[in-house]
Amino acid sequence: MNQPTTIQFQGQEYFDDRLFVLYLCKGTVEIEPDDEGVVWTKIYHENAPNNHIWCVATYRNCNRYPLFRVDSFYKKGDAIAYIRKIEPETPLISLGGVPSASPLSYEEYLSWKSKNNFKEYDWKSLYSLDGTNASESIGQTKEQFKGIM
Repeated sequence: MNQPTTIQFQGQEYFDDRLFVLYLCKGTVEIEPDDEGVVWTKIYHENAPNNHIWCVATYRNCNRYPLFRVDSFYKKGDAIAYIRKIEPETPLISLGGVPSASPLSYEEYLSWKSKNNFKEYDWKSLYSLDGTNASESIGQTKEQFKGIM
């Protein structure tokens, strides 16, 4: 059986050529009213509340998928449009960690990922599946939070 291989880049083991993977999910945003001004985004891997928004979580494509950023949208279509624009611009290890100067179209990018058997973010690999509603909470300062688009 073939062992999956990883790619070493800047001291980190990546699952494939991409530095980041994107993940579309439902979420909620709560801004703390205190002077600290922390904005909490909760992304749901399973059962989201009815008043959810849409989030695009960007994870580093390495062990434990560290969260890099989260973008929030009122409409699913806007989140998908964002993914279609941003994902082909993902920095690649083969390019020294920078995006291509001539990014592929989204359809070409999907074909490239498929041809190379690249896997998507897999939240199930990170959580025990004991019947709980898997979710993540991300705290950001107001300056870091990009708002809900």
